[in-house]
Amino acid sequence: MSWDVSICRFGRQYETMEEIPNDERCYPLGTRVEIHAAISRSFPGTDWSDPAWGVWESPFGSIEFSIGNDDPVEGVMLHVRANEAVVHPIIELCLDQEWQAFDMSNGTFLEKSAVPEAGLRGWHEFKTRVLRQ
Repeated sequence: MSWDVSICRFGRQYETMEEIPNDERCYPLGTRVEIHAAISRSFPGTDWSDPAWGVWESPFGSIEFSIGNDDPVEGVMLHVRANEAVVHPIIELCLDQEWQAFDMSNGTFLEKSAVPEAGLRGWHEFKTRVLRQ
């Protein structure tokens, strides 16, 4: 169980998913080496022993970065099990790379959201309810 965020790059930056035309496509984010470097700058110590699956662990929690086997990398899925301290580094990573981070739980782009932590908060509430049962 994780809070999932999908990172992609479009032909331009969008404010909402509804703005994206039906014929828009995602562009490659970069080479595997470039993606490893960008993620590792924002999340130092990410373990890339499996080049398709980076794991970052910290006192705040963990993030698994699924980048797949394609080179160039088409997209990154983040599986987040951490507190809100990780949200802004995710946003900064995307802004630095001209990527967009789509919150799979509430359908918003993190870097465009007034409350980018909302999806993570919802995931924590859900996880707490499930674990109590």
